Amino acid sequence: MIKLSDRLKKIADYVNDDSSMIDIGCDHGLLDIYLIQKKKNIKLIASDVNPNALNNAKKNIKKYGLENKITTVLSNGLDEIDTTGVDTIIISGMGSHTIVGILYNHLRKIKNVKQLIIQSNNDLDFLRYKLTKIGYYIEKEELVKDADIIYTIIQFRHGYRFYTKKQLYFGPYLLKENSNLFQEKCQLELKKLEQFYPMIPKNHYHHRRKTYQKIKMLRKILNQ
Repeated sequence: MIKLSDRLKKIADYVNDDSSMIDIGCDHGLLDIYLIQKKKNIKLIASDVNPNALNNAKKNIKKYGLENKITTVLSNGLDEIDTTGVDTIIISGMGSHTIVGILYNHLRKIKNVKQLIIQSNNDLDFLRYKLTKIGYYIEKEELVKDADIIYTIIQFRHGYRFYTKKQLYFGPYLLKENSNLFQEKCQLELKKLEQFYPMIPKNHYHHRRKTYQKIKMLRKILNQ
């Protein structure tokens, strides 16, 4: 069994047996190899926009003798990918604006995709808001600490639910659970925003107001 980071293992936990899926931004293909080894009856397309990354993925896939089980595609997002029959898409290790751009550019291609498994590096409130606007709701979300970095993994499903601004910012399930790791993440976010806020030009009213609202929410969560 191939070894994975804790982050990638947690992402893999969200994939069901018998899935037909695409891993966008597969990097070296380690997650895809693990999924084929771990899950039953997986159909998998591994894609990346970077030719070097995809070549490395191909080498790793060949090393484990899985050339016939993992299809590799050089593609900018979903541009070159046929999503017919696909029920799951994984996108991890990218910024939320990039992820949203990939999905919004191909709304027709994802209309029958039941599940999105997303691990973004930033702006998670933006990500949650945008994906709920195109007909996905948050089914599950978790935090995982890997190499001293706290990652958020979110499982979206087809359907509609209403979320408050607070839920979109913190994550409805993370907020409800209020774990020690969640508190740690909030502390780090608050420190970052408090350092950043004074540097926002005073004429950038919207940006200043939005940032200060986040600071207030974080302080309340942390009872400060």
